[in-house]
Amino acid sequence: MRLATKLASVIAVAAVVAPLALWTGPLEAAGDDAAIKARIDLMRNDVLKNWKPITAYAKDGKGTPADVSRHAKALGDAAKKIPSLFPKGTGRGDFPDTVTRALPDIWQDWKGFEKANQDLIDQSAILVKVADGGDQDAIVKQIGMTGKMGCGGCHKPFRGAKVKK
Repeated sequence: MRLATKLASVIAVAAVVAPLALWTGPLEAAGDDAAIKARIDLMRNDVLKNWKPITAYAKDGKGTPADVSRHAKALGDAAKKIPSLFPKGTGRGDFPDTVTRALPDIWQDWKGFEKANQDLIDQSAILVKVADGGDQDAIVKQIGMTGKMGCGGCHKPFRGAKVKK
């Protein structure tokens, strides 16, 4: 009789747990929310935080070539983290336009997205070398290329317009 009772208990638990194990919708959505938050944080706190002093050097002559080099290195390091923060299912169409600016084109052209990200890494590395050389005109020119090819190369095809909440 004990065996039958134990077997019935196992079957009852399995009947409750099995459907829960298969149903992961809200759990995945919570992970997707975290990925969106993490990439927004990275863009604001690592990418933009380093890009602003770089552009201030180009526009207003603020800072030094050493500052540009340091920020360009940090920008390139941050860029290396970007693809991992774009799991499938975290773009527009899956989330409201007010939550994310990531266009579905990212996942439809993942190789293009990775190339655009690599361009940011490469342009940042070039900027480090140019800034280390100290030639202000060359630095300003490379800042322009980094913005155009590095930032713009991804934002133009893969980032949607900002929508007010």
